[in-house]
Amino acid sequence: MTDFSEIPEYGRYVATDEYRSGLHYPAVMRELGELPGKRVLDIGTGNSPFPHLLAKQGAFVVGYDRSPKQIELARAHEDARSLDIEYVVGTPQTFSDHRRFDSATSVMVLPYAENVAELGTFFQSVNQHLVAGGRFVSVTLNPRFTKFETNFFVRRMTKLEGNLVKMEFMKRTGEPGLQEPLFKRQYTQAEYEQAVTSAGMSVAWKPMIATSQAVAEEGEEFWRPVQEAQPYILLVAQKRYPISPLSLLEDECPPTSGRGDCGAAPRISPAPGQEKAR
Repeated sequence: MTDFSEIPEYGRYVATDEYRSGLHYPAVMRELGELPGKRVLDIGTGNSPFPHLLAKQGAFVVGYDRSPKQIELARAHEDARSLDIEYVVGTPQTFSDHRRFDSATSVMVLPYAENVAELGTFFQSVNQHLVAGGRFVSVTLNPRFTKFETNFFVRRMTKLEGNLVKMEFMKRTGEPGLQEPLFKRQYTQAEYEQAVTSAGMSVAWKPMIATSQAVAEEGEEFWRPVQEAQPYILLVAQKRYPISPLSLLEDECPPTSGRGDCGAAPRISPAPGQEKAR
């Protein structure tokens, strides 16, 4: 997985990135809904402003990242010291917390999983830390995206061998936003859904649309390629509620069945040769 401690300018770039502020972050926030009093786990948090946005809406946020340098930078941020945010060095394999979270989030973190097995650990880990019914809302690379030749103004995406994608980050001026490209993996829809369901969660996919404010600020021409090509997508994985024996019984005997024996002990047929004489 990419070591962001070797990319010191990444946090500065993300803080002013039009895609983050006008597309990614708002999409996740809309999906999360009301946040006051909620516990949110931000996965691959890095040194980004997203935990600050969550905390300013009233959430208690725990963010973990594998890079000690990025966590150090995040803790040193002035806003972080005044907001209800905890930062932890960790990975899906090592993160542990006795508390349960109402929601979990990640923004373009899943495509850095090196293989399908590692992708699965993200969902297995988050499922362990969510309350029943809690959701993992993640921005990821759209499995069905194919228009790599598109000019996205602040992104340049190139399809490489297998599922590897080279992503170059640009400024509106055309200058490089990051000195080096980043490499992500475009997993298939089936691979994502297998990873989610194997962790015991349900999955939904949702398209992403720039906010009206972002369109007003950057212009329709800037956002049109993103809207048409849809390189990003919102993946929502939800932890299932436990199934009680009573609910199973209700499923077998729906209220409209008219059966009077629903809930009664099952009738056991006598063993062969033990029938009562008539």
